[in-house]
Amino acid sequence: MKRPCVLIVTACLLGELMGCYISILKLGVICVIPVSVCLILVFKKIIQIKKIYILIFFTFFIIFTLRIKYEIRFEREFVSQNVDNKKENKYVCKNIKSIGFKDDMVIFTSRGMIYYLDADKFYGDISIGNSVSFYGKAEEIKSNPNPGEFDAKNYYRTKGIYCKMTVNKYTVTDKSCDLIGCFFFNLRQYLSKRIESIFDEKTAGLIKAILLGVRADLDKDVYKMYQKNGIAHLLAISGLHVSLLGIGLYKLLRKILQRSFLFSAGFASIFLLFYGLLVGDGVSIARAGVMLVLYFIAEVLGRSYCLISALCISAVIICFISPFEVFGVSFQLSFGAVLSLGGVLAFVLKKLKKEKKNFSEKVFEVMLVSIGVQILTLPLILYYFYTFPVYAFLLNIVVIPLMSFVLYSSILSLVFNIVGVFLYKYISLIAVGILDFYEFICEAASRLPLHRLVFGRPDIIQIFIYYTVLTVLTALTIFKKKRVFLLLCIPSVFILFPFFKRDEVIYLDVGQGDGIYMHIDDNDILIDCGSTSKLSLGEYTMEPFLLYKGVDDIEMSFVTHSDIDHISGVLYLLESDIRIENLYLPYQAMNDTSYDELKQKAANCGTNVVYLSRGDHLNLGHLKIECLWPDKKPKENVNEQSQTFIVEAFDKRLLFTGDIGRSSEESILKYGDIGKVDILKVAHHGSKNSSLKAFIENVSPTYAVISYGKNNHYGHPSSETLKTLKENGCTIYETAKMGAVEVKLR
Repeated sequence: MKRPCVLIVTACLLGELMGCYISILKLGVICVIPVSVCLILVFKKIIQIKKIYILIFFTFFIIFTLRIKYEIRFEREFVSQNVDNKKENKYVCKNIKSIGFKDDMVIFTSRGMIYYLDADKFYGDISIGNSVSFYGKAEEIKSNPNPGEFDAKNYYRTKGIYCKMTVNKYTVTDKSCDLIGCFFFNLRQYLSKRIESIFDEKTAGLIKAILLGVRADLDKDVYKMYQKNGIAHLLAISGLHVSLLGIGLYKLLRKILQRSFLFSAGFASIFLLFYGLLVGDGVSIARAGVMLVLYFIAEVLGRSYCLISALCISAVIICFISPFEVFGVSFQLSFGAVLSLGGVLAFVLKKLKKEKKNFSEKVFEVMLVSIGVQILTLPLILYYFYTFPVYAFLLNIVVIPLMSFVLYSSILSLVFNIVGVFLYKYISLIAVGILDFYEFICEAASRLPLHRLVFGRPDIIQIFIYYTVLTVLTALTIFKKKRVFLLLCIPSVFILFPFFKRDEVIYLDVGQGDGIYMHIDDNDILIDCGSTSKLSLGEYTMEPFLLYKGVDDIEMSFVTHSDIDHISGVLYLLESDIRIENLYLPYQAMNDTSYDELKQKAANCGTNVVYLSRGDHLNLGHLKIECLWPDKKPKENVNEQSQTFIVEAFDKRLLFTGDIGRSSEESILKYGDIGKVDILKVAHHGSKNSSLKAFIENVSPTYAVISYGKNNHYGHPSSETLKTLKENGCTIYETAKMGAVEVKLR
């Protein structure tokens, strides 16, 4: 076997996957048959595999299975010992691992726990390595309650953090410091202040992110712009940054010291270790660092460097140190990109290689590399980020080569600033100019047609078909020697497009508020979208959810009334890249000033505003909507303006009630019988002032969904409302307890 490292990494990854999802007992039973068959085939010489390789495979498989089992056991014990949902408690942290700053918070981490402390409660008396008693309420970090939302549990799991605590007060019990940790923390703070003295606020935030991995001061709008254009990787300490610095230093020393391989490689390796400790323990840094050190070793020994073997070794090291890292997006994208570049694309280019290349062939090769990495990693990008920046491959061809000038000029200006050489002012202009250029081309690309395609999260079957097609096209390219087959890889990306969407209704967990999404036929519909407990609901819940569903155009958005817990997300979406075609407001909104901001933003983005009152109907294919409330009489209480309507689709009846109270329910009943409904969205978050017994009896819902925030101070839902629903034989679903409630309509 030419690459035993591939065998080892396969065993490690398989061990982690099996260990994570299957118990030891079941795993033992499952493995008995394939192991026995494999051994029999080998000993009978039916298949030619050296026995040592079998031993190596199963050794690493067992080691990594037990490694992740140990971490899972630690996680469970840590959570059970430190989380008490009934009261605040004290947690004694024996070793502070890191200190960070974000907005008005100071953030500490230790083994298994992250702490959030208001900046005004911090006295600057905590250092890396200190033992501290923190007082507050510890909570287990939960998975995202809504589809598409940031998965905090998985992210922090990769960092070895399982609980969080909002700290009220603290006491430093032991001031023993981690000297190395303190040194690098203080150095990072010192360099940050120096960067702030060189560059303006906006540019300083970018440079600190690029050089030091400090993202607290990164301009949010700039980051989103980079992200939408597919170049956000430039703002994270990645393999690109480490490679530019490590290889750059190595080659510089080689040039200065002539043929001193050992010293150059040794010094560059020490620098990489120093830089890794300075900027943190990101997976891309670790991966690139290990691979570069292996490259230096190969250079010193005069051996050929195998990128795939180096990649495998770095993966094994990272997975052993941090076993959950393999489930993180950083690990998958970092290793996926390098595997695409050094594996698949390198193989294709080798097969198509010519001794003499003209200019067009060289351009084709560069384009192939850029497009190829994008195409090969596209399923991963869509699985986690749901959108495809169409012009990313062109932008990366431009921005990546320029990144070296940003890095080197920033470092040089920083060094000159520290030693007091005035030239730093002029050298810094190089980095400033290039970053301004990045912003310019991002803005230009954003104005181009189809600059971003919203795919949503692809299904596993789509991903399988996609890679099957790519494999066939690559094989045809190699054997037929026709590059036209490679060009067919570009339109194949549409295999991942959501051509068929499920007809469904999803009652989202928006905290204290309402947020409902429906897809019926080809119509994407929102009913309310707001919260008082999730202050950035639109940005962090609604927008990711809609992109996850492959939605960038809302045909109909219904706002039942103007309370902030029903419109905050809509206000955000009207300023986002997600278009709302029609906005439906209650009749009273025509003259109610509480709707002015909503109507103004709708006018700014060209959204059509429609006012509904009792008796209005909307009929679109299988979708029928009948407005039951409000009537056209003035309403002093905004809750009593709430749009109430019946949605009929595929033989199912759904009732949406906004925040109507008992008086409105009585008025609706006076107009006539509503009829039985399949699903009721319970009015006013289950308030005791809604859900009149006669109203519930009239609609006789099979299921009821109550949307409210956990531990809200309103007392929602009331015991009286819950009793009324249960007495009518209704099955109740609560978003605060269950997260998003998803219902298939057919």
